[in-house]
Amino acid sequence: MPSGLQKLHKIIFSLFSTPMNEFLKDTMVKLLMISAILLNIGLFLFFYFFIKRSDIPIVLHYNVDWGVDYFGEVKNIFILPLIGLIIFLLNGVLALRLWFRMKSLAYFIAAITLISEIFLWLAGIALYIINS
Repeated sequence: MPSGLQKLHKIIFSLFSTPMNEFLKDTMVKLLMISAILLNIGLFLFFYFFIKRSDIPIVLHYNVDWGVDYFGEVKNIFILPLIGLIIFLLNGVLALRLWFRMKSLAYFIAAITLISEIFLWLAGIALYIINS
């Protein structure tokens, strides 16, 4: 294998080795991360089943001070769960890397991941209500 592929192979397998197993054995981490990913999947499914597909632009951003300030296509509403997935992946990798050095910080990052998913749900519900 070329050198670049060897490095990528090593990185991928280092993520799924013993540190990952130790990280996921912790009940609190498991609860926080599973809850976060379930909320993210739920948000995707919520948008998929409850947002009506049409050619009419929908509200994608609402500001309390200025009102509606961004319209777009229906497919753009799926950016919200995509952002949640990116947050989940980045925070998950960061928490995993910090697990053996600073467990309290890893717990904090896992909790922030769940809190960010909750806020994305609140934004999603607000968009649903505005577009109904």
